[in-house]
Amino acid sequence: MKCFLLATLLVFAWAAPQQRAVLPRLPLNIILNKRFQNAISSDRILSGSEVVPNSLPFQVSLQRRGLNGAYVQVGGGSILDDSTILHAAHGVVGIMSLVEYRIVAGEHSLSVDSGLEQIRAVSSIVTHPNFDDITYEDDISLIFLTEPLDLSVPSAKPIALPGPTAEFDPPAGFRVNVSGWGTTTSDGDVSDVLRSLEVPVIPDFDCDAAYGGDGVYIAVFPSMVCAGDTVTSRIPYCQGDSGGPLFTGTGETAVQHGIVSWGQSCTYSQFPGVYTQVSYYLDWIAANRR
Repeated sequence: MKCFLLATLLVFAWAAPQQRAVLPRLPLNIILNKRFQNAISSDRILSGSEVVPNSLPFQVSLQRRGLNGAYVQVGGGSILDDSTILHAAHGVVGIMSLVEYRIVAGEHSLSVDSGLEQIRAVSSIVTHPNFDDITYEDDISLIFLTEPLDLSVPSAKPIALPGPTAEFDPPAGFRVNVSGWGTTTSDGDVSDVLRSLEVPVIPDFDCDAAYGGDGVYIAVFPSMVCAGDTVTSRIPYCQGDSGGPLFTGTGETAVQHGIVSWGQSCTYSQFPGVYTQVSYYLDWIAANRR
């Protein structure tokens, strides 16, 4: 089955636009106002390092069936419980045909079956009702599965949620990790294996200024958190990483602090990545889980 997926990756460049991996991109308000600036320097693109297979058992792959019937990697996500996946809103809002999508837990290589994969169809998606596709505020969603995952196995485990923001707001310099199968260069192919990168949290003020915020105009809202290496790396994610986790810990000890949301181009820019800050949405998540 995965040989078909590999074939799809090879023709990724000419696939129809709706079949391409979702790109974390700049919100429209920043593009229209041309407010972002080269405020944070860097000198390399994200590639990250391949993780030990199934060492991040909360990570799932969101895949969409292409025109040739094969599934392609379009985003990430994390397991909240056996039937609920935490994801961003921007990649799934307005989806008309759920039958084209599936979630794969226990995934590591997109082209090689390990026997640990659990494939589930999508039964429904709930996006935050206030998601703003211009500013990317409230960029969060829950994906529900048609059949529960088996979470008794080491390769599929739920991720823990953080405490309320009032109890812990990740400070500048706090080390976090981002993971996914996204492309390692702009317009390149998705990574065949799951990769991860450790990056520090960036102060909200600096991140907002990098994207053109000036105290009156707001680019980065309090419900967002920024992370990236301001010395040696650019935005720490690319196409196909949308909706994936920003987290601390590993395995069953992991805690999710953010959801891959938006940023300047993953190859040509010099900006931190911007994530939905999970601690702001604990009540919404609790109210919408089933």
